[in-house]
Amino acid sequence: MAFLFMATAVTAKADQQGGQRPAAYLELGAGDVQNAMAGAAVGDRNDPACGFWNPAGLSGLRGFQIQDQYTLLPLGQQLNYFTLANGFRDFFFYGLSSFIYSAGGNIEARVGPSLAPDSLFSDLEMTYLISVAFRLSPRWSIGGNIKIMVQDFDNYSGFGFGEDLGLQYRLTQYTTFGLMLQDPFTLFNYDNSTQNIVPITVKAGVAHHDVQLDAKLNFDLEWSADLGFRPRLGVEWRPVEILALRGGCWAGNLSGGASGGAVSINPTAGFGLLMPLGSSGDGLLEFNYTLLTDRVISGGLLHQVEISGKFL
Repeated sequence: MAFLFMATAVTAKADQQGGQRPAAYLELGAGDVQNAMAGAAVGDRNDPACGFWNPAGLSGLRGFQIQDQYTLLPLGQQLNYFTLANGFRDFFFYGLSSFIYSAGGNIEARVGPSLAPDSLFSDLEMTYLISVAFRLSPRWSIGGNIKIMVQDFDNYSGFGFGEDLGLQYRLTQYTTFGLMLQDPFTLFNYDNSTQNIVPITVKAGVAHHDVQLDAKLNFDLEWSADLGFRPRLGVEWRPVEILALRGGCWAGNLSGGASGGAVSINPTAGFGLLMPLGSSGDGLLEFNYTLLTDRVISGGLLHQVEISGKFL
C-alpha cells in the first residue's frame, strides 16, 4: 500500500493545497471514514464528522456519537480533532467539534541566511464548530455551522469567524444528494491590523449505499477561486460485519493553485474495525486508520488514527 501511494502521488506544494489560507490545517479534513474515502462526503449521513463536511448530514444520526482523531504529522506538527453529536426527536440535530493544531514550539526565525536561528517561537491554532441540522421532511434536510478560529503565532494573535451552509436531498432510501457552501463569508483578523478573507468553496456530491454488497460509493465535485476544481471519489466495502475497507482518490490543481503547477493525484486508503457494544448490540465502538499522501513533503505519508463510539 505504501509503495502504491509513493508511486502514484504527484508532488503537491503547500500553496497549491490551501497553504496560504487561514487555518490551512482544515484542508486535512475530519473523520477517518471520510478522509479514507478522499473527502467525498457531501452526501454522507449518520456520522458526527458530517458536521464538518456537510452539517445537513447530521440529520441521519441515530443516538449520541463521539469521535476523537489524531493525525501523525512530520516536523513536530500536531493535529487533533474531536467531535460529539446527538439529535432531538428525529427533527433537530446538533454537534460540537474542535481542531487543535500546532506547528511546534521550536520554529526558527531568521532575519537573513544563517546557520543558527535568531530566535525560536511557537504556533498554536484552534477551530471550533457549532453545527445544527433540521430534518424538514423524509427527503429534505438543511444544516449550518458557526465557525470560530483563533491563532497565537509568535507575538501575534488572530481571530476568525465564519459559517457553512449545507443541504441534502434523499433521492431514494439509499441515495443522497448534497450541496455545501463552505465559508460564504469567513474573515480572519490579526492584531497587527491584517485581515484575510477565506475564499468560498462550493461542493456538490452524491452518496449511494448498495445494500446487497454492503458497500458505499461517494462522488463529490468542489470549486474555490484559489484552489479551482477538485473532484473526489471514495468507496467503502464491508466484507464482514466487523471490518470496513475504504479507499479513494482526489485531484488537485486542475484549474487553480500555483501558476503552471502540475495536476496532483492524491490516493487515500484506510480500514475500520467495528465492535458492537451492549448485550443488544445497539452501541458500536469503532477504530479507524487512514493513510494519506503528504501535501508538503514529496513522497511523504500521513497517518490518522481515530476511535469513535456510537450509542444508539
